[in-house]
Amino acid sequence: MKGIKLKKAMAGIMVSVFTVMTLVTPANAATTKDKKTKDLERKVVVYFPEWAYKSEVQGNFDVADLQWESLTHIQYSFAMVGEDNKIAFGDKYAAIEEDFSKYKLERNGKEVKLDPKLPYKGHFNVLQQMKKEYPNVDLLISIGGWTGTRGFYKMIDTDAGINTFADSCVDFIRQYGFDGVDIDFEYPSSVATSGNPADKDLSEPRRAVLNERYNVLMKTLREKLDAAAKQDNEDYLLTAAVTASSWVLGGVTDNKYASYLDFLSIMSYDFHGGWNEYVENLANIYPDKADNETTNMAMPTLNMDWAYNFYRGVLPAEKILMGIPYYTRGWENVQGGNGLGLHGKSKTPASGKYNLWGDDDNKDGTPDPAGANPLWHVLNLMEKDPNLKVNWDDVGKVPYVWQGDKKVFLSFENEQSIDERVKYIENKNLGGALIWVMNGDYGLNPNYVKGSDKTNEGKYTWGDTLTKKLKVGLDKMGNCKETKEDIGKNEVIDVNVDTKIKYDHPNGETIFTITNNTGATLPKGWEIQFDMPKSALYVGAEGGTGTVTEVGDFYRVNLKTSGWADTPNGGTASVKAKMKLCFSGVRNIKINGKIPASEPINGNRLPTLKGAKDQVVVEGSSFDVMTGISANDVEDGNITSNIVASGTVDTKKVGTYKVNYSITDKAGIIVTKDVIIYVVYKEHSSAVIWNSGTTYTNKQKVVYEGKIYENISWWTPAGTLPTSTAHYKVIS
Repeated sequence: MKGIKLKKAMAGIMVSVFTVMTLVTPANAATTKDKKTKDLERKVVVYFPEWAYKSEVQGNFDVADLQWESLTHIQYSFAMVGEDNKIAFGDKYAAIEEDFSKYKLERNGKEVKLDPKLPYKGHFNVLQQMKKEYPNVDLLISIGGWTGTRGFYKMIDTDAGINTFADSCVDFIRQYGFDGVDIDFEYPSSVATSGNPADKDLSEPRRAVLNERYNVLMKTLREKLDAAAKQDNEDYLLTAAVTASSWVLGGVTDNKYASYLDFLSIMSYDFHGGWNEYVENLANIYPDKADNETTNMAMPTLNMDWAYNFYRGVLPAEKILMGIPYYTRGWENVQGGNGLGLHGKSKTPASGKYNLWGDDDNKDGTPDPAGANPLWHVLNLMEKDPNLKVNWDDVGKVPYVWQGDKKVFLSFENEQSIDERVKYIENKNLGGALIWVMNGDYGLNPNYVKGSDKTNEGKYTWGDTLTKKLKVGLDKMGNCKETKEDIGKNEVIDVNVDTKIKYDHPNGETIFTITNNTGATLPKGWEIQFDMPKSALYVGAEGGTGTVTEVGDFYRVNLKTSGWADTPNGGTASVKAKMKLCFSGVRNIKINGKIPASEPINGNRLPTLKGAKDQVVVEGSSFDVMTGISANDVEDGNITSNIVASGTVDTKKVGTYKVNYSITDKAGIIVTKDVIIYVVYKEHSSAVIWNSGTTYTNKQKVVYEGKIYENISWWTPAGTLPTSTAHYKVIS
């Protein structure tokens, strides 16, 4: 429920290998440690709806009414994208022009006054006054929403449009005192009609490129916000609200955008509603096999747990937030189900008094049936109707409300479900929660008039009952644990792995294409191991056979390829894994039990060593272990000066010498490589290191496993070991 709208290596083969490990204590500055500590704090992130202050049914809720004591982040909703591709106000008057002369601004019984020194009025002014009292609450401008996404489509067409937008966002947060930007683009998915129907003239022609362009947008925003933060000595945030729908997510197969975020908020609500006949809970925490809408799926997908598993593929748990709804959805004339409406069916969304927050799309003054209400309104209805009762779903771990006489079913949220959500957050190590929307929470009404039928004179009104309970629960569990892959000490293989996900609901596939950079042939039958999130099921492979085991939040798949040919140095090979349902990405890839050089560890790309290789050196010649050796890192740039070489080579004495090279990046990741230096007599100066991918001819000399061999045949096929007496003889 967003916007004003309601919404829904092998023996005998020389393979280039490295070793990688992590330092116990990364070499980070104190400021980085401070930021990391803040990043690991449990978050209560909330949306403030700028239109609520003008509406009685919205409780005339303003910024000063927010539950500030219990909040960590406030996302002001919503700004939009203008025709000029710049950030634009949703309601400029409410944001910066309203003087509140017709409204009462109070906080804890004290009047809140606008600061006349600021060059703007409205809610933005009030936010700055409240920020003085609650300086640890971060303020973000949220852009988009169900009815405010339209401007994104044209803007992301070009890099110029994206740059204009990102620059304007930086200017905006500087001008109005915000701490960052929240993007609520609904939805950058290739799935047809997956967004607001009112936007289909713009969204549908662009479906094929939306995912790709969204990644560019978020990367650009991250870069420009970071540049501005450096200039301003600030820490500007970039966050996003993202869908929990498996249907929509089937069209988001490249989730690079997530790596640019400070945290990601799952909109784990609107799983069900009046857009179809399935009477189910709005926001299940756990999967329910009895959910009528997903009975034919490989697993129940309409729940927070499935959504968490999806996003866990690209983000550590502490960067994922659970969405919590402070509103209801519902139906009337419900038939069947469990006797209390749940799992029943109805083609009639609830209306009338059961639909205080319904939209008015046709502007006739009557809310469109949806069963949409603030939680406090449902409590007031229960005060007057003893047959309207709260029930508990012990599978989904959420409550619902049922009126047996009128066959009315409403989803719900209460203290018991908040307890369950806190448990889930702790068990999964989530970063906290996102709430839509704050004027739906409840508390006792100081203006209660017994017997009154007026909306704002019932026993309950907006309050902080659930928010306070949530905050207390999160504070009690303490900060999140930092997720780090326990890689121990592993060998690294110089292989690049490109991963591409394809999805046609409900079937998916992941294509792994490897490029062999080892300097040697990679024999057929190579193995690939990867972890995939539990939002999908592995069902088989093309070009290989696999086994599956459970490892925490993931399924670990081991595929042995069945290719008929070896992969030469510089060559490529592919294998295709087949899945049911979708997921955000695979992680912890290994080739033949070794980490590919292209794979990041704990989000950090491995430093690369260049020039470190086995060599033949002639006796009496000069040799420097650092000649031709360099190191680079994606995050840190050229770090050749960090290389440490250990081992000695005595060129005055024929023999085999081992040299170890070690390079450490700023994140504390160490990559090492052992090489062999062969010092040979002058008469063997033409000898080279044997390469399995090279064809050798008569009289050529090769070095293999500490010995020098001479080719004795006119032509020797690539891959023939020097130990073959039909082709080689030992000469030293």
